[in-house]
Amino acid sequence: MRQIAENIFRLGSRSHNFYLIRDEDEATLVDAGCRKEWRQIADALQTVDIPPESVSVVVTHAHADHFALARKAQDAGMDVAVHDDEETRALGTYKGRFSASSSDLPKTNLRAVWNMLPMIRAGVMKHEHVDSVSTFADGDQLDIPGRLVAIHTPGHTEGHTMFHSAQLGALFTGDGLVTMDLLGSATGPQHMGAVFNLDDAMADRSLDKIVGIEADVLLPGHGEPWKGSPRQAVSLARS
Repeated sequence: MRQIAENIFRLGSRSHNFYLIRDEDEATLVDAGCRKEWRQIADALQTVDIPPESVSVVVTHAHADHFALARKAQDAGMDVAVHDDEETRALGTYKGRFSASSSDLPKTNLRAVWNMLPMIRAGVMKHEHVDSVSTFADGDQLDIPGRLVAIHTPGHTEGHTMFHSAQLGALFTGDGLVTMDLLGSATGPQHMGAVFNLDDAMADRSLDKIVGIEADVLLPGHGEPWKGSPRQAVSLARS
C-alpha cells in the first residue's frame, strides 16, 4: 500500500491499481483487485484500523483485475456496487465478449508480456463473479467515504464508470483513461489499447463527459497517478 494523497492509498502492482479512501472509521475501495490480492486489502485495512464491515466497494467495471475479490469482500461484510449496465458482467450472466483473452494479445511482444506478468501472477486469468450486487446510475452521488459521484463512461465495457470526488480533488478513471500502455512503453494519459475495449470509438466519446470536471489528480486502473486537470488529460489522450 502506498499513500498518494491525503486519505487515498494505492494498492495493486506496477501494472494495475485499485484504491482505498479512508474517512475516520470508514473506508471505500475503488475496485477490488485480482483474486490473489486479498492479503493486500486485509493488510491495508489493518494499517488504517478499519474493520471490513465498515468498507464499501465501488467498481469501475467487472473485469478480473478490478472485480475478482468482490465475492470475498461481500463475505467479509462489504457492500459491492457496480453501474446498472455492468450488473450482468458482475453476476456472470453476460452474453458476449467479456474481455480480451490471451489469444487476443501479441505473443511476440515482450513488452506486453512484461507488463502483464504482475497481473497474471495475481490471478487475472480467472474471472470471479457474485450472486448479487448493489447498483448505481450515472450521476448518483454515493454516500460513502469520498462522496463519489458516478460518471458512466461506456466503451471499455457497457457499464464502465469513473468516480469523481470533489472532496478529495480526485477522479478515479478505471480503464477509461490510463497512464500505462499495457502493450508498449508509452506513459501519460492515453486510451486503453483497442484490443481491450468493447467499443473503442465509444470509449473516446465518453471522455467528453469528464472534460469539464474539476480535479487535481487522475487515478487510473493502469499506470501512475497523473497530476493535472481532466481537460488536459483528455487532450493528451487524443493527441
